[in-house]
Amino acid sequence: MFFEALLLATGNRGKYEEFRAILPRSFVGRLLFAPEVGGLAVEETGDSYAVNAVLKARAWAEASGLPSLADDSGLEVAALGGLPGVRSARIVEGTDEDRNRWLLSQMEGQGDRRARFVAALALSVPERWTLVCEGECRGRIAEHPSGGGGFGYDPLFWPDGFDGSFADIPPETKNAVSHRAAALRSLLQVLDVEGR
Repeated sequence: MFFEALLLATGNRGKYEEFRAILPRSFVGRLLFAPEVGGLAVEETGDSYAVNAVLKARAWAEASGLPSLADDSGLEVAALGGLPGVRSARIVEGTDEDRNRWLLSQMEGQGDRRARFVAALALSVPERWTLVCEGECRGRIAEHPSGGGGFGYDPLFWPDGFDGSFADIPPETKNAVSHRAAALRSLLQVLDVEGR
């Protein structure tokens, strides 16, 4: 399966750049960034990553007439009972730095620092079908932010097997082990798409 053009249903430039790097050329000719195509706002009202990803993918596919790929993802921290979870981007108003400060304040005195990033990807082809796949990346929450790359909670998340945060490791390394990469591998496997 090959798409000449695929719309990425996100307003997050960091996610767009990440997908641009990891989507195989054998799958997508041109990846379109949603804000450059239209001004559709989709409320993430679902109680799971999969529901929110489907809401966004279907809404953009219907509005644009283009195959649309959406992700919903979040950070789940064991000591916080899975928070911030599906509310990761909305747990507090403000910037990524504000949310990272919130997370560090919640982790004060916590011995269990296990966490995982989870992503659901939904691919919607207008008036035909929608496919959803999920992936995860396990790790732990650092005691302070490190690194200058990535976005969101990346400076605080140390993936298992690495001596640094998602913001420390090179983008190509993150893109090979991330939750979004794992979800994409599942999606491509279901669609029987070959590598790069």
